[in-house]
Amino acid sequence: MNLNRLKFFSVAEAKAKFSRVIEESKKDNIIITKNGKPEVIMMDYKKFVKMIEFLDEVKDLTMLEIEDVEKYKEIKEFFETFDNL
Repeated sequence: MNLNRLKFFSVAEAKAKFSRVIEESKKDNIIITKNGKPEVIMMDYKKFVKMIEFLDEVKDLTMLEIEDVEKYKEIKEFFETFDNL
């Protein structure tokens, strides 16, 4: 992800320009801020699906390579926590 291509909108601005925000999120990731702090991200759905598929592959490969049982449990718990966000 190119951090220089992130675009920021406040909640109020995103609400007022929602159609524009949707269109721009197809090209660049959009950060929606609340009280000046990043709150959520909008991104192209196809890009999101590819990112999730990639993370699932990384998870599977990581789990296959771990021989240390304790480390396996630790990483498994991390991914379970991530899945439940």
